[in-house]
Amino acid sequence: MTPVHWIIQENQGDPTGVRRIVEALESDCHVPHLVWLNKSLDVPPIPALPDVAPIVCHGQGFVTRALHHPRLKPGLFFDPKTFCWAAFRSGWEGAILSSDGRVMALSAAQDFLQNGATAFVRPDSDSKIFAGGVYDAAGLEEVTKPTAVPNATPVVVASPVSIEAEWRFFVVNREIVGCSEYRRWGRPSTDGSVPHVAIDLAAHLALRWSPADVYCLDLGASGDRVGVVEANCFNASRFYSAVIERVIRAVNTFVTSRQSPTSR
Repeated sequence: MTPVHWIIQENQGDPTGVRRIVEALESDCHVPHLVWLNKSLDVPPIPALPDVAPIVCHGQGFVTRALHHPRLKPGLFFDPKTFCWAAFRSGWEGAILSSDGRVMALSAAQDFLQNGATAFVRPDSDSKIFAGGVYDAAGLEEVTKPTAVPNATPVVVASPVSIEAEWRFFVVNREIVGCSEYRRWGRPSTDGSVPHVAIDLAAHLALRWSPADVYCLDLGASGDRVGVVEANCFNASRFYSAVIERVIRAVNTFVTSRQSPTSR
């Protein structure tokens, strides 16, 4: 197989995960490049990166830096138009856990929460402009004011849902190639097994619609219902306890085949 070059953000906040990625790549004769990303949007030069090598970026900092970078963009599996809650609802209609969610402007959400009302509110975009959570009007203002979120920003407003467990599925070319529990009753948890009902639903949804060729699909359980929490950009996602070698091998096989003459 053609060596795939991974440009990995060294300071992505999960040193154990970085080490696991490097070990998995080297064991299959692929090439990791560790880079340190500072607050600037610049990407440090990578001298050993061949001009025609297939690449994959990994680390939260690449989602903004690689999107318009001529060399790194092919290593980013992300489109802001498909990685938003409104697109998830359209693509996976009926399978979203927050079934009564609505998209509205931040200012409209503030009006909706007047008189002591509370709701789950999150950005409609795949961004960290503020953390999704259950807020009243004062609480929503408190989390959006420090970052000066514009009043016209689209947000999702939904009834709060008590989620018992959450699982992450790694999808490559519409196939589930790995999974892991990552939260239980709101606390980090990677030791629990992933139930067959969640695996079957993830496989069905991956065939039905996908926001990218490679991504992470997060499902959650609330009572007797399992549904979509959100999809996440693979390039910025943690592996938790998924079999990282299998996931990385599937990604490398895909990006290599995408560059081969027979796949064009």
